[in-house]
Amino acid sequence: MSNSRVTTLNRLVLTFGFGLLLAFAVVGGVSLFTFDRLVERDTIRDVHVEHENLLEIYRTSGPAALSDTIDDRVNDPTNWQAVYLLVDAKGEVLAGHGDELPAPLWKLRGWVRFPWHKQSESDEVLAFAQTLANGDLLVTGHTIGEQQHLRELIVRLGGTSLGLLSALTLLLSWLLRRGVDRALEAPLDTVDRVAAGHLQERVPERQGDDGFARLDRTLNRMLDRIHDLVGGIQSSTDAIAHDLRTPLMRLKTRLELVRQSVNAPDSGSEVEAAIAEADQLIATFNSLLRLARIESTEGALTATVALDAVLTDAVEMWQAVAESRQQTIHAEIASAQIAGDRDLLFQLLSNLFDNAIKYAPAGTRIDVVLEKSAGDVLLSIRDRGPGIPEEQHQRVFDRFVRLETHRGTPGSGLGLSVVRAIAVRHGAEIHIEDAEAGLRVRLRFPAVDG
Repeated sequence: MSNSRVTTLNRLVLTFGFGLLLAFAVVGGVSLFTFDRLVERDTIRDVHVEHENLLEIYRTSGPAALSDTIDDRVNDPTNWQAVYLLVDAKGEVLAGHGDELPAPLWKLRGWVRFPWHKQSESDEVLAFAQTLANGDLLVTGHTIGEQQHLRELIVRLGGTSLGLLSALTLLLSWLLRRGVDRALEAPLDTVDRVAAGHLQERVPERQGDDGFARLDRTLNRMLDRIHDLVGGIQSSTDAIAHDLRTPLMRLKTRLELVRQSVNAPDSGSEVEAAIAEADQLIATFNSLLRLARIESTEGALTATVALDAVLTDAVEMWQAVAESRQQTIHAEIASAQIAGDRDLLFQLLSNLFDNAIKYAPAGTRIDVVLEKSAGDVLLSIRDRGPGIPEEQHQRVFDRFVRLETHRGTPGSGLGLSVVRAIAVRHGAEIHIEDAEAGLRVRLRFPAVDG
């Protein structure tokens, strides 16, 4: 999975998770605000009813009856949340909770809030203060401490719930990410294998008509189309190579006959040059035919091949070529078994040695290492040549690609294309990387226990 896809998926999951938590927080805030308003409304209603009841007693029975009623209610233990106060015009307490209420209260009118300290307890009172017809002040109120405690309990419960929801959201977000990863794993792995050259690979299709099932079917239709197009290109290449190789062979044969029959001193060199050009064209078409046959062959390779023995033979053959250019091949070869085709593997090694010897300067060494690591067989070939720019590392595997610095060297530009096709045929990964001086080609083959 690429980093960009991981980052996008994480951002998507976190965005939805944050949105869910924000929605929970907004709902909690609105609920708390509504709770405060409802509690205040109920308290105001209760105080208003109680105050009107006392006013009715005052109007019907007089101040003395109002004072007695207030004292009775203050002494009633079941009425512990109610607050009453009756004060005359001079500020003297006639009845109620005069000792517990703050002195500035005598100057207030209408709806008021004030602290209330009764014995060792502290509370808050919501009350209504009104001047009576005789100049006395009647205060009727209700403590709201219980409601405040309930509110604090709700806030703590909401905070705990939000914390649990946050943890649950993170868990669900992680499960969602894993689910999406697993749903996309098979399609992405299949696309990666197709990009590596395994054109016969297809995505396992899921049942249903959701987005993932449609993605599977769409990818398989696309891969079928790509397979058909590539197959058509390979068939065309094969046909062109076959059609043009025959007249080229006839041209070469006639040029050789001309060379044998012509005695002019200058005609021989011209004929030799024409024959060399024909040889180059024939080699190019042979490479095209070989590449087309490799890429069009399907089915798993089951024969076990000792890659170390194939590499040893290739080193022995190319050592003489390297020595003719004042180069040496230094090989470290471990025993390694892979599933494959010996002739194709020898062709792969020959192409790599040919490139290394061709582009490395005289007096340098070519290093070859074959080793086993974690169930894989690793092969690396390093030269001390000019190397390849990093941005060209993948492009050099394409057909007929020749770098500008290599235009003057012989070759058709198909050598590394054949190498990649053989590597893909054997399920191997191939990479090019810069060495400190030169180029290193790395291949990773699946190992076979032998």
